[in-house]
Amino acid sequence: MKLPHHHPYTLGEPWTAGVVILGAGQGERLGHGPKALIELGGRPLLLHVLEAMSANRTVTAIAVTAPDGLTEEFEQLIDSRQPQVPVRVVPGGPTRQASAHAGVTALPSGPEWVAVTDVARPFTEPGTVDRLLDSLRATAQSPGPAPHPCGVVPVLPLADSVHLAAEEPLLAEPFDRSTLRAAQTPQVFHRDCVRAAYEEALREGTTHTDDAGMVSRLGGTVVTAPGTASNFKITFEQDLMLAQAVHAHAQTVLSGRGGAK
Repeated sequence: MKLPHHHPYTLGEPWTAGVVILGAGQGERLGHGPKALIELGGRPLLLHVLEAMSANRTVTAIAVTAPDGLTEEFEQLIDSRQPQVPVRVVPGGPTRQASAHAGVTALPSGPEWVAVTDVARPFTEPGTVDRLLDSLRATAQSPGPAPHPCGVVPVLPLADSVHLAAEEPLLAEPFDRSTLRAAQTPQVFHRDCVRAAYEEALREGTTHTDDAGMVSRLGGTVVTAPGTASNFKITFEQDLMLAQAVHAHAQTVLSGRGGAK
C-alpha cells in the first residue's frame, strides 16, 4: 500500500501538535543505564527535552515512552517539574518504531500534528516544533512539487567525505555527499499520515530507523527544513563528553551575563 501524498488539512487556521518523546531506550551503546535518566548538568536528559518541547506555542500535549518497570519513576520525575502542558507516560515497545507508535497512540485526539523526538537530544532549541510547522505551512502554501506534504524533518548537510564500502578492509569509490542529508529530530507529521504509516509498517513487518524514512517509503511526502548542529544526539561516550562540555560552556556564558539558573 502507498499512502496518499495529500492530506485534508487547513492552512488558514492555527495548528496544534502533540509531542512524543522517545525515552524507552536502554542506552546499551552508552553503557550508563536508561538514556532518559542520564544526568547532564545535574538534570536527567528527559527533563532537558521535556522543557524544550513544552516551550512551543503549538504544543498542547506530550507523551513520553518509558522502559519496562520505569513508568512510575518517569511520572514522578515529570510531575516534580510541573510541566506547562499535559504529559502522559506510557511503556515503550521493543523497537524505536514500536515506541513511537505507542506514543502517538497515547496522545489525546485534539492535535492535528505529531512531533516525534529523541530523549538523547538535550540541546533542542525551544520553539523548534513551531519553526518546523511554520516551514511546512510555507511549503504547502507555495506552488511547487510538494503540495500538502505529510511532514517535515530538520536536516544537515554532511561535512565528512563519504565512501561506499567494499569487502573489509577495502574501500570502494567515493559517494557524492551533496545529495545526502543527516536527519535530526523532532520530526513533525500530519497525524493521519504517520498513524497510517505505522500501521502499514506493522502489517508489512518492516522496521525503519526514523519516522521520515518510514513515511517516505510508504508514499508520503516529507519536506526538509534546516537543522542545527547543536541539536546533536547522544549515542556514544564521546557524545556525552561533548554534551557535558557544551552545557558547562553555556552555563559559564549565562553566569557571565547574570542569567545562570
